[in-house]
Amino acid sequence: MDDGLGDALARAAQADELLVALDFDGTLAPFTSDPADTRPLPAAQQALDALAALPHTTVAVISGRPLEFLRTVVDPQGRMVLSGSHGAEVDLSAAQGSGATTPIELTSTQTDLLERAVDATFALVERYPGAHAELKPAGVAFHARPIEDPAVAERALEEMTAVYSAMPGLRLTPGQLVVECSVLGATKGDGLTTITAALHPDATVFAGDDVTDEDALAVLGPQDVGIKVGEKDSVARWRVADPEALAALLTRLAQRRTPAVTSMN
Repeated sequence: MDDGLGDALARAAQADELLVALDFDGTLAPFTSDPADTRPLPAAQQALDALAALPHTTVAVISGRPLEFLRTVVDPQGRMVLSGSHGAEVDLSAAQGSGATTPIELTSTQTDLLERAVDATFALVERYPGAHAELKPAGVAFHARPIEDPAVAERALEEMTAVYSAMPGLRLTPGQLVVECSVLGATKGDGLTTITAALHPDATVFAGDDVTDEDALAVLGPQDVGIKVGEKDSVARWRVADPEALAALLTRLAQRRTPAVTSMN
């Protein structure tokens, strides 16, 4: 770990109220051929559970995945704050009690647009063996990762992007071998802002790997710690190589946070 990042985490570990917010795919979990099979690394899950069990410490997962997936796969015990669908869904129940969930409500126009986008996605999936469609409450994602030929995968992504772009009202979100569209304009920055406005943390640690995470990194304050996972360009000050390195970092943060909160009581 970079000495500067280690020092920044040590300071964050001493915060009166700490928020640890994390992306899912490519950050807590390595990518898989089938998005439904993706799971957090065991070391990452253990670190999340350890942090979530500490007082004055909130763990949040901010992802493009739907809330229901995050509840089932990442937080079956209901101890974490969750934001799904790129910030469009926020569940603060773990911090504020039951009922603290922001539901998605679509207009009839948005519903019709979403249905057209879904139909177009499945039509393209049928033409590209291995491609996969992932349905979300306000959007749909076209996954090209399972396509064996990289050139064919790239061509499929370009074609899907063109189809989505021809539908006014859709927000496009490119990713690693995936392109997603949504009828809402929410971003992960919106999700993180909603969470911090509700919880008022003294310091936030956020980590993410993809272009969509830049919206969350951009809203961090000077007292916060922004971490990019991987080699892509980023506004983040700090960087780790991969999900395995992040899991080790989270483990270290949990170890430092434990005595800090013990001394507060």
